[in-house]
Amino acid sequence: MTKPLMNDDLNRRLVVLLQLEGRISHAELAERLGVSRPTVIDRVKRLEAEGIIQGYSARVSPASVQKPNVCFVAVRHRTGDDDALERDFLKALQDEPDILEAYTVAGEDCLLLKIVADTPTGVHDRLKRIRSLADQVTTRTTFVLRTHFVKPGPSPFPFELQPQKRKS
Repeated sequence: MTKPLMNDDLNRRLVVLLQLEGRISHAELAERLGVSRPTVIDRVKRLEAEGIIQGYSARVSPASVQKPNVCFVAVRHRTGDDDALERDFLKALQDEPDILEAYTVAGEDCLLLKIVADTPTGVHDRLKRIRSLADQVTTRTTFVLRTHFVKPGPSPFPFELQPQKRKS
């Protein structure tokens, strides 16, 4: 039986570096980790193949693309046995460019969405659009006033083994 990839300290350190600097070269990763470049390339490929590393992307500030209004929207909709209806609703939400994230949640609500818009009126327009995508949809919106931090994903280290930040 093979050891899970994230039980390996080198893999965990590799993931942390990629979370912090997604554009770092394999050569730089190898140097920082004290291993060969082929070792890094092989491990990155395995981590990607196993779905641990799910992709690489640029984080874009909503305000920089004239969409400074960020909201979290709790959605309730008619639930039933019709999986196709729910699948179609989720697909329609996914096709909306200003809905950035969607989560199925426990509790009174069905979904939690993160949306962006240019103005409060733009938020209102997006909410109307969300409610029009299926029958009996209601929403409850929370505006973000300020974002304090966004993390690139969960740390692969247990809490008590978190790497310490370098002091400048």
